[in-house]
Amino acid sequence: MKIGETFFKNTDFIYYGIREGKVKLEAEASFVRAHPPELGKMLIKGDVDIAPASSIIYAKHFRQLYILPDFSISAKGETGSILIFSEASELEELSGKTIATPATSASSVALLEIILKEKGIDAEIVRGVEPDLKKMLSHYEAALLIGDDALKEAYNKPELLLLDLGTVWYELTGKKMVYALWLLNSPEAGKIYNALNESRRYAKKNFDRVVGDLAEKASLPQEYLSAHLRKLEFNLNEDALEGLEEYFILAEKHGIINEIPDLRFAEVL
Repeated sequence: MKIGETFFKNTDFIYYGIREGKVKLEAEASFVRAHPPELGKMLIKGDVDIAPASSIIYAKHFRQLYILPDFSISAKGETGSILIFSEASELEELSGKTIATPATSASSVALLEIILKEKGIDAEIVRGVEPDLKKMLSHYEAALLIGDDALKEAYNKPELLLLDLGTVWYELTGKKMVYALWLLNSPEAGKIYNALNESRRYAKKNFDRVVGDLAEKASLPQEYLSAHLRKLEFNLNEDALEGLEEYFILAEKHGIINEIPDLRFAEVL
């Protein structure tokens, strides 16, 4: 089995128990690192069997993919890692301006597009820009960063932080936002669900030790990374599913996807 993983600490948190040998996989497996949009493409091509991938990728290819039950990266409001940076003082000031977005994200770029259209803000989204804040803001009026890139820049340059898209989404809809889903290209998850569940449980039970290790690897203060991870939820409960459905409804409304996808779940042992 080929297992996809991202470069971000939020998925490292889930995989920690497996990667550190605290949880055993019952089948032989190899790991492949890539960003969430790329992992989605790899799933479709069969280059990986399971991966945390952008939720909007599922919506665009739902007939080829299956959702692993009870796993996501989601948040009810603030995330600390889906951030807009700018010298502007409010989002409305970006009307008629440009917002640089990185190739490292698909769900967050779609979320930004939804928010701009719902608020009637006519800003131009520039896609596929290298996630380097200094370079982004030297060419564009605002920049979207996600994951570890966003965490580090918000810590080092808080004066440039304009807003958290998770907060804006919650103010707009009153619902959770699901940024990533664990997806498979097979309707049967096999025993990987049990291993991931045990690994997630291990990370939560040993939260401080796990976060301390991840923070050291990321060169971030442990308290800062801890505060970020506590904002996130890693399940796919009823509230998350409601938020996911709202996201897909608005994505279809604004032409980001052609149709609202069915939610197809893989079977677990």
